[in-house]
Amino acid sequence: MSLFPKIILLFSTVDWPLFMRRKMAYGLAEAAADQGGTVVVVNRPLCPFSTIIKKPERMSEFYDKPKLDKLDKNLFLFSPRYFIHDDISNNFEFLEKMNLHCLRKAYGYLTHQLGIEERAPIVWYHHPHQGYVTRLFSDSFNVFELYDNLTGYDGNEREWANRLERKYRPHVSMFMATSPKLLEKYGQYYPNARLSGNCLDRETYERLSKQHVQGLPELTRIPSPRIGYTGIISKRLDWNLIRKIAEQKPEWNFLFVGNTQSNFNLREIRDPKNIHFPGYYDHSLMPAVLRSFDLGFMPYLDNNFFRYSNPLKFYEFAAAGLRSVSSNMEILNMFPPEFVKIVPNQSDKWVSALEEMLNSNIAKETGPQIASEYIWEDMYGDILGKINSEFFNG
Repeated sequence: MSLFPKIILLFSTVDWPLFMRRKMAYGLAEAAADQGGTVVVVNRPLCPFSTIIKKPERMSEFYDKPKLDKLDKNLFLFSPRYFIHDDISNNFEFLEKMNLHCLRKAYGYLTHQLGIEERAPIVWYHHPHQGYVTRLFSDSFNVFELYDNLTGYDGNEREWANRLERKYRPHVSMFMATSPKLLEKYGQYYPNARLSGNCLDRETYERLSKQHVQGLPELTRIPSPRIGYTGIISKRLDWNLIRKIAEQKPEWNFLFVGNTQSNFNLREIRDPKNIHFPGYYDHSLMPAVLRSFDLGFMPYLDNNFFRYSNPLKFYEFAAAGLRSVSSNMEILNMFPPEFVKIVPNQSDKWVSALEEMLNSNIAKETGPQIASEYIWEDMYGDILGKINSEFFNG
């Protein structure tokens, strides 16, 4: 057995600023330090053909060496280039080999810049379209951590994603899934399959769980009860259900805090008048935003994408002591029903559940107690410790 690798390459599914699990990388980096490893997030590699159309703001990166930014004491962001976009190369073996050649060359530059020699890093990725990275090194330890079901937001299977998942299975050293339902569906095909999860980083948990934080005046001036959602405002939410609930309870106010996805038209849902879109707030203000709500709201579409999900939003609500009501996500059944209620997407049942939760007198301390058991640094500390002891000389 060999020593635990000195480098973990974490391949981001999208450009780093858009990656919703950025805090996961910080937690992984802290845990890796205890094992003698350094985490390098690999930004979505740039394609010389598609970047000018899709990401013109990154074109300047072609005129210099790959960017290497230090994000934290044990965490770096590396922005390499490849030959052609992987949506294309995944269909052609010779193009995939060209991409791998480009990335291997970039890795040599990365190790030189870091001053770390590591022939076989841990390779960590989250979606089958990145599966080709398991072929970067002949003897790397490859982790495939899946956090969403391989369907569209409409719940329909994506055959191209399932094809790639099957293609790269033989190269995966360990498969992890963030929900039991995902683990049951895919884990059976991997010799080493485990449950991971979704969490909060310790700093965010501590900020959200502080009880003295006051709500934001511009939100609290909206009459109570204020039932709130935070995150991307998009077609992921069941807007027909939301309208019906709002129409049935005009004395309630529904707040949707966050950016609106570019392909989603807000004008379609301006009515009824008790639905509010306050806009985006910086992450530093999230404790005050959540303190402005009386109840958390997770009205996602009810289909096989969301039923397999493990929503980060629940842990944020819980840390802030906020009870919540959610569409059908199986994993939430493991938490006290008086703190989070799961209901089918029928407006009358949602109204009853929301009324029950608004009248609940469960202690606010329940939420922070729940969330305290789901911290990135702790979870990945446990996972990396087991990887080291089972597969390396730990």
